[in-house]
Amino acid sequence: MSWLNLPREKIPWYPTVDEEKCKGCGACVKFCQNHVFKLEGNSLKAKVVNPFNCVVGCKACDKICPQGAISHPDLKELLKGISEN
Repeated sequence: MSWLNLPREKIPWYPTVDEEKCKGCGACVKFCQNHVFKLEGNSLKAKVVNPFNCVVGCKACDKICPQGAISHPDLKELLKGISEN
């Protein structure tokens, strides 16, 4: 898979989960059809297990998380960095 003719693995666009905020509800796991998340560990908190499956520019899981535990990089900054390379 590529984006703007770059291999997907070269594009640092994927979610991060704030483990302090995550309650392990699984909303992100159920919502994301690209299998980016998985509930793991003793606490069953969400972990990003397939970061490059995340669609570049998609932030839907940020909105679906009731705890606000998911975030993404700033897309404008990402695009700026890509255009400079």
